[in-house]
Amino acid sequence: VNRIWQHHFGRGLVATPNDFGVRGRPPTHPQLLDRLATDFVRGGWSIKALHRLILNSAAWQQATALSSDIPAASDTRSLYVGFLRRRLSAEEIRDGVLAVSGGLDRSPGTGHPFPPPYEWGYSQHGPFSAVYDHDRRSMYLMTGRLKRHPFLSLFDGADPNASTADRLGTTVPTQALFFLNDPLVHDAADAWAGQLEKQSADRRGQIAAATLAAWSREANSAELAAAERFLEAYRAAFREDPAGQAASVLPDHEALAAWLRTLLASNEFLHVE
Repeated sequence: VNRIWQHHFGRGLVATPNDFGVRGRPPTHPQLLDRLATDFVRGGWSIKALHRLILNSAAWQQATALSSDIPAASDTRSLYVGFLRRRLSAEEIRDGVLAVSGGLDRSPGTGHPFPPPYEWGYSQHGPFSAVYDHDRRSMYLMTGRLKRHPFLSLFDGADPNASTADRLGTTVPTQALFFLNDPLVHDAADAWAGQLEKQSADRRGQIAAATLAAWSREANSAELAAAERFLEAYRAAFREDPAGQAASVLPDHEALAAWLRTLLASNEFLHVE
């Protein structure tokens, strides 16, 4: 129960999820923890029911912005008087990028193409190391014991060599560079742009549809105007490129894909409000 609460709020009712003993932190709300645990057992150990109970609660449905009547000295993290912004986990980010672009394969995972035993020749200084990328959900990615998947490692995925009760939330320049340069983001934005162009030829309609898909809300007038300015500036720079571009590449499509990459890299896409 504590780990499920931690998943939704970013912090468990017991702040040391791997230690409920005397060396651990006491629960901030022991009666709530007992009540949830009791309901969980009485409900037949149904994790779905527990998720439903938490997500329908007033605690989870609070806004991120705190009201003015809350004292500045209040411990908002422990008292749950406002929902603390939480960045998506590594798996959620990857799944989200694939989902909004229409590239997520929702079928169950299958076996990975491991080399046959007669080709094995691994040693201490030459261990097995492979990355088997696919378009299925991140839970089906191959997890190596000695080396994490590059994407999961970049966005604070769990260490496969240890019990990871709580992940560190780092913010480093390489994460921003990922959204600028990685083929996963470029391919997703390119496919997403193609889908939007098939659905509508209206540029403002494409912007509105993409914003709704990425941010789960409608774009306001200022955001629509900013997106249109970006697209126009990108098309102008595209036409003025002295190196030239391949004739098969359309400036409008390339501009839309570039703007979609900014959506995928935005705080509103990467965080739960």
